Amino acid sequence: MLSVQSVMRTRLLSLPLGFVLLAFPLVGKAATPAAPISARVGLTGIHPWLQVGERVSAEVLVDGKAVTQFTYQAVSPGMKRQASASFTSPTHARQLELRGTLFDPQGKPQTFRRTWALRDVASYSAPLYDLGLPWIKRIQVFSQHADAGVRVSPEPAATAAAGLAALRKLEQRLKLKLPAPVFELARYRIEINDSSFLAASDIRTVTELLLKDWGYSEKGEHPLSRILSPTARARYDRSIAVFVEVGDGLGALAWDPAGVVADEPGLSYGDKRGALPGTPNTGVWFWLHQDTLSEWNLLLDRAQQPRSAEDALTNAVQRFAMGDIVTPAHDNELVIDSANPNALLQFHFDRDKKPVPRLWLRSYDYHYSLY
Repeated sequence: MLSVQSVMRTRLLSLPLGFVLLAFPLVGKAATPAAPISARVGLTGIHPWLQVGERVSAEVLVDGKAVTQFTYQAVSPGMKRQASASFTSPTHARQLELRGTLFDPQGKPQTFRRTWALRDVASYSAPLYDLGLPWIKRIQVFSQHADAGVRVSPEPAATAAAGLAALRKLEQRLKLKLPAPVFELARYRIEINDSSFLAASDIRTVTELLLKDWGYSEKGEHPLSRILSPTARARYDRSIAVFVEVGDGLGALAWDPAGVVADEPGLSYGDKRGALPGTPNTGVWFWLHQDTLSEWNLLLDRAQQPRSAEDALTNAVQRFAMGDIVTPAHDNELVIDSANPNALLQFHFDRDKKPVPRLWLRSYDYHYSLY
């Protein structure tokens, strides 16, 4: 049984000011791929995040060639999902340069220019995005070619059969149809460092997880009914938890078969634009954490609609397995991921004596992986 006293793991929670490059790559290749990686053509989008009142005009160059330019003024805090500019993603580039002018709220200009050496981690991450492979095969290949703490073990035949039966029984009890990839959890045990996907026989509603595994109670001085808002309790009563995060407290990835409520906030921080309903009868995936049980972060695409089940389950691997791989070796190295169709480079200003631009891959940390 998991508890708050389980192994703790540090999460990066800082949200520095700046703006973000959201990358959509061309091609990725695994280090020793078991199958060809499907070719991708994509874009890199620039997503500003400045102090309110600031304005920036900038140009991006890849290997000395200008690929885009943009102007953006921050009229509200935070980052937006929609790009201010975009360009075709590079796959074999050696350096990236950003140059331009930052204007403070009073209009005072400050020029900036910086170049980074590029290191592409696509050789590790590419299997996660190979749409030519079934979802479980992508996770297996990734675990074999990236030393990232991911362990995929086939379940014994009897355990798999019992797990499949448990999932069918769950469907009947709750009168729903589980997303197809969830049934792979009956056939395989998937662990990511201290966290893991639940065994099929342990998959249950979020409310049941809180009461049976996380130490909450319907009785006592702090009953669950008082901790949760009515809206949260209703969502947790019908939602299915499939992954448990063991780190700085406990978190979970869950699926709500009812889908989104039109215009409900997609995130509990950052870009809180309202969600839009997706394909009927596909539900919505979301992350919850015991620190803020009555809030959650929906897994939405750039159109603010629910992401697919495969994308949601892959997000657990993205968030908890890639951190060490994408750590820069030095200040002037920029780690990129040309295999990630939604790679996210945050561009913010370190502010000491004068604003200094900094680029930083944030696709795989705790917060920005949701973008």
